[in-house]
Amino acid sequence: MIGESEVKKMIKERKVLYGYKQAKKALKSGKAENIIVARDRVELLKEFNNSIEFDGDSKRLGTICGKPFNVSVLTVIKEE
Repeated sequence: MIGESEVKKMIKERKVLYGYKQAKKALKSGKAENIIVARDRVELLKEFNNSIEFDGDSKRLGTICGKPFNVSVLTVIKEE
């Protein structure tokens, strides 16, 4: 499980993508390093093998990301 402070650090330091579709594309292309899934969407943990559960719901994850909408999946892109 990952907390708010770790997610905030990733958002500041790394390139991230928001949403389920973006996560699927990044995973398929091999660009995804980590996939963070909101606690209220745990069914997605099985779909994304290398995923980490966020200690909060999708509304809170969206707030942390500075988005005016819920974020159920956050993808951290590999550094090149």
